[in-house]
Amino acid sequence: MPDVILFFASNADTMIATKALKDGGVAAKMIPKPASVNATANLALSVDHTQQANAIAVLGKANVPLGGVVTP
Repeated sequence: MPDVILFFASNADTMIATKALKDGGVAAKMIPKPASVNATANLALSVDHTQQANAIAVLGKANVPLGGVVTP
C-alpha cells in the first residue's frame, strides 16, 4: 500500500510538523503538494501508511494543526 499524504495550512506548519514527527519517531518525507489537494501550502508530508495513526497522534500532542490526510 502506498504512503499517505498529510497536508497543512501553511508551509511553516509543514516544516513544524516535519520536526514534530521526527522527534516523535515517525519518518516523514517532505514532498510537493499533490494537485488534487486543496490547501494553501505547496508542501506536504508523505508517511508510511502503517504510521498514519502514530503520525496523527504525534501531531496532536505537538499541537500542529493537520489540514487533512490523503490516502492514494
